[in-house]
Amino acid sequence: MMIGIILILLCMIRVPSAMISARNEKQIKANGGVEYGMNNSKLLIVIQGLIYLGCIVYAFVYDVQFSWLTIVGLLVYLFSLVTLMYVIRTLSPFWTFKLYIAKDHKLVESPLFKHVRHPNYYMNIIPELIGFALISQAWVVFIPLFILHLITLINRISLEEKVMKQTFQQY
Repeated sequence: MMIGIILILLCMIRVPSAMISARNEKQIKANGGVEYGMNNSKLLIVIQGLIYLGCIVYAFVYDVQFSWLTIVGLLVYLFSLVTLMYVIRTLSPFWTFKLYIAKDHKLVESPLFKHVRHPNYYMNIIPELIGFALISQAWVVFIPLFILHLITLINRISLEEKVMKQTFQQY
């Protein structure tokens, strides 16, 4: 039962980022920003939510016990949260769960963004989900949903690359 509670708490830690995303999205739209890949974004959010929910339910149903996998999962999750905070802070008013280009959008060229394309995906979302899986040990739930999530995420990254190249000559 403790693992299920830990997973719920980890989900609650993400609430502020959802609030930041919603605030930024509202501002971007109010200022004439354009959303790309709306259906893909919705699908990513739904699948990610199903991964969280599935892992939590699994942890409760199978009474997953604290183990070395829990510790590794928590460390991976912590890494993802640190990355998320850095990405939110760096992208500031342009960061959302969805793919938007604001009217006043600026290309971010911080060291991390110069060396890792899409750190939010590769260093936050993917590790976060893997951390969740390690903590819950819900492989039967996680693997098929994670594969769907990766397919959807690859589509998102491909679209984002295309939009960024069209928007920023130096990208």
